Amino acid sequence: MKITFKERRVFERNISLSYIIGALLWGRFFLPVLALFYIASQVSLPEFAIIFSVFSLAILLLEIPTGVVADLIGKKNTLLLSRAMYIIEIALIAFFNGFWVFLIAKIISGIGVSLGSGTNSALIYDSLKRIGKEKEHKKVAGKLSFISNISMAFVFVIGAYLFSLSPKLPAICSIPLITLGFILTFFLREPYEPVRTFTLSNSWLHLKEGIGFFAKQRYLKFLAFFTFVIGSIIDIILNISSAYFKEVMIPLSLMGAVAFISSMLAAYSSKKAHYIERILGEKKSFVVIQIAIIAASLLMSLIVPYYGILFYFIVQFTQGFYDVIISDYTNRHVNTSHRATMLSINNMFNSLGIFVLFPIVGYLIKSYSMGLSLVSIGVFLFVCFIISLVWYNRVRGK
Repeated sequence: MKITFKERRVFERNISLSYIIGALLWGRFFLPVLALFYIASQVSLPEFAIIFSVFSLAILLLEIPTGVVADLIGKKNTLLLSRAMYIIEIALIAFFNGFWVFLIAKIISGIGVSLGSGTNSALIYDSLKRIGKEKEHKKVAGKLSFISNISMAFVFVIGAYLFSLSPKLPAICSIPLITLGFILTFFLREPYEPVRTFTLSNSWLHLKEGIGFFAKQRYLKFLAFFTFVIGSIIDIILNISSAYFKEVMIPLSLMGAVAFISSMLAAYSSKKAHYIERILGEKKSFVVIQIAIIAASLLMSLIVPYYGILFYFIVQFTQGFYDVIISDYTNRHVNTSHRATMLSINNMFNSLGIFVLFPIVGYLIKSYSMGLSLVSIGVFLFVCFIISLVWYNRVRGK
């Protein structure tokens, strides 16, 4: 499909806007003290785990249907709906307390996440495809992750300070940034018009086609397993990070600085992901990611005062690399008309992992200790590492 100079500029603008919006949407000042923020809002740590489990279930149930929605109503419209949900969620947690309000807020957030899950990546990939630069996706995805993490780094420093002034202040100050990200979404341009109109019959047909395509693709099923294990464990560790910081005796006044360093590490690894992956290759990239998270979880389980934070940094560095290559590997193996659906299916397995594993981790922390829960994670990851090696060799060997 030939493209005019004016159209090229429009789709290049999609990429630039995505960078700006990505930075704004991570402007959530409560993230560096997430577990502590929930506790200060009258939500206990076990309830915190339950809320995030339900949050993951909401994403799990809606992931594929919302991927179908994105393919049929357009990725831009879907992102608008997604980001509107984020505003509602943050407004609720900013001005209300208690388990039930936070649960409702997180379910609304789950709807937003499921709508946006894969959709933004699909829009970026298709924008690059329209201008003949889809091979640069890994580099663009890395830059997007780099910018988002840089944004998070500065937000985290401020967030911990705001929390020390007033527990609700981080959430209140997040609302303007999320709202601005929502407004800028209106200026995106749809790369490809949907191949079908949005009707119940077309939605069902599109869903069946997507699931059928996924079922036939051995490589996509491997990626789903990898995401179920590694993606969910990384998210769980990040969600309990402030509680871990407390265990290793990091004072609240320094949590912002720790979060800043963590985000900078993730930013660096995501920016260099295309370069690192080119050196390692596909198989070694999968191996290195798994070994890094296994080592980090086992070392974190030692609960070493102060220095234990260094082991957490391994998780953050690995996360930046992981996010970029998994998105790129998935995008390479799907077509435009089903791209959002396929990305949503893969992301669904991340949510499934959180839904299944987070309550177990929360129970182990409450009933035993943070250390035991992290040892259990390490053992679980090692078993899955062996399974993934065998699976990958069978898939790529053929």
